[in-house]
Amino acid sequence: MMNNNNDEEAIGLLNRLLEQLHQAGYTNHGSKIEVVYVASGAQYINRIDHFHGDKCQKKVKSSTKEISDTEPFNDNTPLSTLFRENHHEELRKAIESWQPYLSNATTKVDALNLTNFQFDLTAIRPVSIYMDLAHLINHDALRFPMSVLAAYMFEHSNLSISENALYVQLKRYKKMCE
Repeated sequence: MMNNNNDEEAIGLLNRLLEQLHQAGYTNHGSKIEVVYVASGAQYINRIDHFHGDKCQKKVKSSTKEISDTEPFNDNTPLSTLFRENHHEELRKAIESWQPYLSNATTKVDALNLTNFQFDLTAIRPVSIYMDLAHLINHDALRFPMSVLAAYMFEHSNLSISENALYVQLKRYKKMCE
């Protein structure tokens, strides 16, 4: 960790490091490179943008459309897209157990096609949802890293007001379910 009083110098060092990695042909094998820089006096980070090198831009086939590692979902992507097809029945059971507690779900929509999870948090405890997801994660059901699931649930549910907190909870319950 650097403790630099000169913000411009620190940014310059980060830029040179990234440029050297790029020139050296550094391959991150699909992993993300994240650089978080907080200027002096900053107290809150609301969003972290990710840098993806050219070698991370591979495409992953989905049963309905192509999705990329950098943008694996959008507003209309069902949760099931993030999970392997051989785990869809297990996921269906979990989502169906959540449906009575969703304020926006209709029972006529197939559970695997749901895209929005606005829970009545007075009727269901978030721990129940996290435990269901952790169980699936531990059974290698996810097609993407857990951070993608956290980002999806942050954007498509009301489980947490922070993507990072949601990720930490998933990680915590994943470890509990091992």
